[in-house]
Amino acid sequence: MSEVAADTTAGTTSAPARRIRMQTRGVEVFYGAKQALFGIDLDLADRQVTALIGPSGCGKSTFLRCLNRMNDTIDACNVSGEVTLDGRDIYSRDVDVVELRARIGMVFQKPNPFPKSVYDNVAYGPRIHGLANDRQALDRIVEKSLRRAGLFEEVSDRLNSPGTSLSGGQQQRLCIARAIAISPEVILMDEPCSALDPIATARVEELIDELKDHYTIVMVTHNMQQAARVSQFTAFFHLGELVEFGETERIFTNPRQERTQDYITGRFG
Repeated sequence: MSEVAADTTAGTTSAPARRIRMQTRGVEVFYGAKQALFGIDLDLADRQVTALIGPSGCGKSTFLRCLNRMNDTIDACNVSGEVTLDGRDIYSRDVDVVELRARIGMVFQKPNPFPKSVYDNVAYGPRIHGLANDRQALDRIVEKSLRRAGLFEEVSDRLNSPGTSLSGGQQQRLCIARAIAISPEVILMDEPCSALDPIATARVEELIDELKDHYTIVMVTHNMQQAARVSQFTAFFHLGELVEFGETERIFTNPRQERTQDYITGRFG
């Protein structure tokens, strides 16, 4: 992994004095003839939370999906530029996309547990990736993942119950447990709290703070207060451009770009 030490507003935007897990250079995205992202250069620090903020339709989620090639599933979508994980271009032809998505997990906006038991939701990934040699090993992975997601104590007596029987907040933590069960290095979160009530949101935010000790986390959020609470770095997107990036505290207290200031103060959004 490389190390960078800059905090800039245009051009290459890097996390200050942190080891870098992922980098993007000149990333552009087209949906047919419509361009959605324009030359995005961004460095994502290892074991830190980076929040992507900006108004609806600004390209946050499109950029997030570039980081594990989820845009590959959209026929009209064309991605150019370079996205690297530990220095390797994830868009190279020799990259196994299944393996890539095991290294870069994703948690979606709405909880989406599989129509399986709580246990089988978490065990699904380790099973298909051959991470457990026997049932005992699988049991350990499931318990460890549920504990890390802050859910084990709540569901230990109903591991055989459907995942869909849990509350919304529990379902989202189950999806996080499912994502981390295959030991990813990066976790992408696309507005993981937008469908949750304030109490469940607070629990997931606490969980994100705990998970950053183990994973690099990139999170899209419309909630600027949430970005300020849980992230160490913030990237502000507007009209498909990366306007400004830096340490979260600096972005929110001393933005260097007028558009950033206007968005944070509610002049548009």
